[in-house]
Amino acid sequence: MIDTFVQLIFALPLIVMVMNFGVTLLLRIGAKSTFMEKNYALQPQVSVLLPCFNEGEHVFRTIESILASDYPMEKVEVIAVDDCSADDTFVWIERAAQRWNNVRAFKNPVNSGKHQTLSRALSHSSGEILICIDSDCIFDKRAIAELTACFNDDSIGAVGGRVGISNARENVLTQCQTVVYYYSFQIMKMLQNWTRNVICISGCLFAIRREHFEAIEEQVKHRNWFGVGVRDGEDRYMTHLLLLKGLKTYINISAQCWTAAPNNFKQLFMQQLRWRRSGLRDLFWTLRQFGRNLKILHPLSMVNLLVPGALQVLWPAMCIYGLATGWLAEHFFRDMQFYFGLWVVVGLLFNFYVRRRNPEQKVSPLLIGALGMWFIADSFLITLVALCTFDVGEWGTRGTSVRKV
Repeated sequence: MIDTFVQLIFALPLIVMVMNFGVTLLLRIGAKSTFMEKNYALQPQVSVLLPCFNEGEHVFRTIESILASDYPMEKVEVIAVDDCSADDTFVWIERAAQRWNNVRAFKNPVNSGKHQTLSRALSHSSGEILICIDSDCIFDKRAIAELTACFNDDSIGAVGGRVGISNARENVLTQCQTVVYYYSFQIMKMLQNWTRNVICISGCLFAIRREHFEAIEEQVKHRNWFGVGVRDGEDRYMTHLLLLKGLKTYINISAQCWTAAPNNFKQLFMQQLRWRRSGLRDLFWTLRQFGRNLKILHPLSMVNLLVPGALQVLWPAMCIYGLATGWLAEHFFRDMQFYFGLWVVVGLLFNFYVRRRNPEQKVSPLLIGALGMWFIADSFLITLVALCTFDVGEWGTRGTSVRKV
């Protein structure tokens, strides 16, 4: 009986993934309401808020891609704020400000984190729609127009876009992340789109009405974990705050940007750790505000908020139990063979799907199988570290500054 129960627990992530894939795929193919009507005649004033840290010359290319957008440039401004980078990032945003008159460059007096830097950028902006981005993103020409077209519905508080991987075929790590990103935006978020309750709009491309950002600004700036300031995960927190105000959130997969995925294990671990901290904090906050969430959010949104986080917390506990009882040693090799084969199939299906749509995103199925097993094993360590470091937060994989508050 106990053996069957443990097997079921270890199988739960796979069961949830399969069920989520099936339901969301059906919604994407068969439910028109999954996608909202867009009004391209809407062309509000747009401010792109660009917090920068240790980005170097790449931030110049980011600004260049924004200003090459298929959108009236007299209605676009870029507010770039450097958070005391240890490299020449500020030099490059100053160079961009000198080249284009709708780019403005600022620098924080001390290193403060992305959330505080976004707030400072907001104070210098004037747009009706604010697009918060990461400083390593490259915009598709239609990204701004696609984002603003979704604000035709007054109940929409924020709109996100689709994030693609610019270095998809660099190595095995980037190939695996290409599959994960593609699945996340093209499939997984379709159920959330159907309910208009997307629970996390990526900070790479996050468009929000000005009045809504101003309404939650202080909460974002002063977020803390038992009195210790929190720097990361502002995108998930902002999305959740908007949902609790009764607003709708949506992902427009036609609004695209490109970002470079981590290409080594250290950067990948730091990225996954940052995401895990954000998700687990959101889980505990949801439990703390359970009644309020249950009253306002769609029931399926509650499932999306609670089940993944609960499985992440349960996974390390079950691994420890499996090691202590010898159950894991008995089943490890058989299960790893199964998971390897499953990830290879995922890679094959992914290649079949993207070969006509996004051929540059093709991957090696065998490499995906190998790294897929690493993700399963590594999630144990990442969850344990995340649970012990909720009060730690940096600028992702970009290093640190010598000056901090």
